[in-house]
Amino acid sequence: MERRQESPTLESLRMAARATYGADAAGYDAGRPEYPAEVYEVLVDRCGLGPGACVLEIGPGTGRVTRRMLALGARVVAVEPDAAMAAYLAQAAAGTSIINDTFEAADLPDGQFDLAVAATSFHWVDQGTGVPKLGRVVRPGGWAALWWTIFDDPESDDPFRQILQERLGDGDPAGQRHRSGFQLDTAARCGDLARLGGLTDVSSRLVHWTARLTSAELRALYASQIEIRQRPQAERDHILDTMETIAETVFGGVVHRPFVTMLYTGRRPVQNA
Repeated sequence: MERRQESPTLESLRMAARATYGADAAGYDAGRPEYPAEVYEVLVDRCGLGPGACVLEIGPGTGRVTRRMLALGARVVAVEPDAAMAAYLAQAAAGTSIINDTFEAADLPDGQFDLAVAATSFHWVDQGTGVPKLGRVVRPGGWAALWWTIFDDPESDDPFRQILQERLGDGDPAGQRHRSGFQLDTAARCGDLARLGGLTDVSSRLVHWTARLTSAELRALYASQIEIRQRPQAERDHILDTMETIAETVFGGVVHRPFVTMLYTGRRPVQNA
C-alpha cells in the first residue's frame, strides 16, 4: 500500500482551483489530452449535439471541448470563473459567448439550453447548488452531460506507475486515484442527477482507454494538475524531472498509460416544462 501525506480536501482544492489553473493557461492546454471519441459520439447520438444546438459549457478552461463543439456546429455559452482562463478561451475558441463567473452565481435563464456539459470540471461546483441549477437551465427534453478523465485506471496494470512508486515512494503524486472516488461513484452521481437535478434517463458509461504520451507531454500533463502545482517549486521540479527521466530512459521517450473517462448523461423531462 502506498504511503501518502495528508492530501488537501476537495473543498480546499475547489477554492484554490478558481485562481490556480489560469496562471499558466497555455501550459494547461498543452498538458491535457483529448477526450475519447466515444464521449463525442454519445453527445451527438444521445444528447443532440450538432448544428444549431445551443450548448452551455461549465468550466471550459482553455476550450479543448469548446472547440470540438463549435466545429460540430453548436452555439456555445461558456461559464468560466478564472479570468485568465476566460481570456485564453476568448482567443482559442472564437465565437464562444463567455461568462466570467462561477456556475453557481452566473445569471442563466431556465430552460435556455439544448445541452449542458462539464468536462472534468463539475467537481469544482458546489453540488447542492449546482446540480439543481444544471437541471433547470436545459430546456424540457434537453440533456446534461458530465464527464471526467481520471489519469489512472485502478483496474489495469501500469508499468510507469509502478516505476514511479519505486523512484518517488508515491506512484500517484497528483492524487488521481486517491481523489477519484467522487467521479467514479456512479450511484451517487446518477442519484444526484435524478434527485437533485430532476433528470430522467440518467445513465453512466465508463470508457477505458490508453493515452500515448511523449516525455514532454507527460511532464506537461502532470504540471497542469493542481496537487502538483501547489507543491513547493523544488518538490514540484523533482517530481516532474523524475517522471521525464523515467519516460526517456525506461520507455524510450513514449509512455502508454491506461486512463478511464466516466460519462454521465440525463434528460430533463418534457412534462416538467
